Amino acid sequence: MPAPLGGAQVGSAWRLNPYVGAILLVVAALYVAGTVVARRRGTRWPVHRTVVFVIGLALFAWTTMSFLAVYQQVMFWPRAVQIITLLMVVPLFLALGMPLTLAIDGGPQWLAGAVRRVLATRIAALLTFPAVVSIVFLVTPFTVYFSPIYEDTLRSRGAAWVLSFALSALGFFYYWTRLRLDPVPKEYPHLVSVWITFAEAIADGALGLTLMLGHHLVAGDWYTALNRPGGLSPRQDQVWGGGALWLIGDLAGVPFLGALWRRMFDEDRDRAAEVDAELDALEAEGAIVYGTASTAAAGVAATAAVAGSGTGAETDDVDASTPASISHTSPATVGAAASGEEAKRTRPWWETDPVLGRRMGFLDEE
Repeated sequence: MPAPLGGAQVGSAWRLNPYVGAILLVVAALYVAGTVVARRRGTRWPVHRTVVFVIGLALFAWTTMSFLAVYQQVMFWPRAVQIITLLMVVPLFLALGMPLTLAIDGGPQWLAGAVRRVLATRIAALLTFPAVVSIVFLVTPFTVYFSPIYEDTLRSRGAAWVLSFALSALGFFYYWTRLRLDPVPKEYPHLVSVWITFAEAIADGALGLTLMLGHHLVAGDWYTALNRPGGLSPRQDQVWGGGALWLIGDLAGVPFLGALWRRMFDEDRDRAAEVDAELDALEAEGAIVYGTASTAAAGVAATAAVAGSGTGAETDDVDASTPASISHTSPATVGAAASGEEAKRTRPWWETDPVLGRRMGFLDEE
């Protein structure tokens, strides 16, 4: 039984595990080595990716070896902080580090090929389907607290370590498929992830409220049998733990939403750049021709002169300041309006899109 938890114990109480520490150091060394290899191959690897990944490993070490580990078997709220941090905070930093992309760009060829082959399988596509990932992620904390798993991790340090790695792996799987910084089997709209995040916040609140207001004590026999001297009662301890789950879970969603919105904006910007490049390429090939209203009027007048010379037909004047018009025929057929059925191309999607069409001048403003 450790000493009653106070301010001094928060900074001085540690339970180190040299084996886990060695594993984390090896993973960090492999990641850094991968960034060196990627730069030698010509890939510009951002330094902040390395920083956030190392922070994720360090946070895993602190969560599983600090005072939280010392008191995880005798108090509810340190264990609650540990569980929610391993599930929602540590994996976010690891996912922002883009380890799968680094494995492809900075790892051996066999590893890059293996990653691509796995991502191309139907099983990977099924497992990364948003509904599957989200349900498993949302159900996990409820399963831990309202099944024998929780008390088993209190009785066995080995089971506690297995749960710690499993929670971080599951959280990484969730953030990897939602952020899509690394390659994924299939991409889904980011708005799906936004709605899932709100659902996850509601689930965190529901779990926290259940623990705070419910009459059932999780592992109540265990905590009661400890008969801790002083401090919080088992009931008060669980109330604190439920509040910690709710607060940390919602706070972890803030940077995730920020990263998600940035991904949406970056993809929209890249898509707009691709459309501009396609339009420039079509213009260079002569597939589309940009002209002013005055040139269009001249073409119409010439056509009228050829088709109805001497008929007395009059044409309306066209203001030369009218916005530019676009002809989607080749330059050879622009002046041949009399035979206007020649060589007309099918309009591409960006001309008929309500947003891009008005922005680029293909469609009239309503």
